Amino acid sequence: MNQLVNNLDLLREALPYIQRFKGKTFVVKFSGKVTEDHERLISLCEELALLHQVGIRVCVIHGGGKQLSELARKMGVEQTIIEGRRVTDDDTLEMAKMIFAGKINTDILAALRHRGIHAVGLSGIDGNIVHAKRRPPKEVVDRKTGESTEVDFGHVGDIIEIDSSLLTVLLDHGYLPVISSLGADAEGKVFNINADGSLTPVAGSPFRPR
Repeated sequence: MNQLVNNLDLLREALPYIQRFKGKTFVVKFSGKVTEDHERLISLCEELALLHQVGIRVCVIHGGGKQLSELARKMGVEQTIIEGRRVTDDDTLEMAKMIFAGKINTDILAALRHRGIHAVGLSGIDGNIVHAKRRPPKEVVDRKTGESTEVDFGHVGDIIEIDSSLLTVLLDHGYLPVISSLGADAEGKVFNINADGSLTPVAGSPFRPR
């Protein structure tokens, strides 16, 4: 009986927030730390499932830099990280496709399915969600020596535009989109997109409320 009373009290506290945010869209960014810890992932997906089930629309974006680094180490592919940004050569891009759009995306979908959520795995390439251009070479200053060097980040993309049409269709029909941080240009060249950088444009895109 006490448990029932406690649950009712929690529901009363939550009800104003449910009423306020029902039908609104929230974008959640998953870090690599979340996706590498199964129990933590299951716990977070349980919370997202609760939001989804009370009518709050959720869209997940994820990267997976740590897992990519681990795969590169196993494959013997040297990695270069400059100012927190990964230089993405041909081999690294291929591994990013496998890790981001493959393993991590599937792990998140499985955790959401465990909670009864109809989630759909996507990359930024699906439905032209993320339109990007190749990042131009950048002058980087070595903090220790003060020397400036031009760095070519390779297959790293900067977002030009977000097309949320597909996401809106999925959300309108009760699905929870899970997007990996890959994008492409008009010619279909694939880019590694920083997940933090992709969060703001998607969050600000014109989702249509139900």
